[in-house]
Amino acid sequence: MSLVRWTGKQKDDDFAFPDSPLGRFRAELDRLFERFFEMPKDLAREGLSSLTGWGPSVDVSESDKAITVRAELPGVDPNDIEVSVTGLTLTIKGEKRESSETKDENFHRSERRFGSFQRSVTLPASVDVENVSARHEHGVLLIELNKRESAVPKRIPIHGTEEK
Repeated sequence: MSLVRWTGKQKDDDFAFPDSPLGRFRAELDRLFERFFEMPKDLAREGLSSLTGWGPSVDVSESDKAITVRAELPGVDPNDIEVSVTGLTLTIKGEKRESSETKDENFHRSERRFGSFQRSVTLPASVDVENVSARHEHGVLLIELNKRESAVPKRIPIHGTEEK
């Protein structure tokens, strides 16, 4: 980067040239403002895990009849998990509690995370929100959301005349 002496004669046209110092400065400010105002979208998409630093990893898959959501929640008691559907948003909330307190140990490294988490997933309109099931197996929360009957693909036979 080089310093440019201010002559007081710069015009608004300087901002139109990305190679000018003011043009580069303005471009950088624009990028910062764009990132700042896009942050709520990111938080909504990722849930509070962006703020707390952790949250469950989630896989979402679809078959002809259902949407399946798998969330990794090792060490989380199923009684500390809440699953809800509001509109077309599936929300998984919970808390991972520390199992025991150690008073005589000095930690050299601690990577396990504890505390509250929340993760939201936007669902397609074809989901029947009245027909949802959830179960917890071996640290994985499995949520199955059936599709509405009108959304399940129906094979249509094709009839035609064959010429001989």
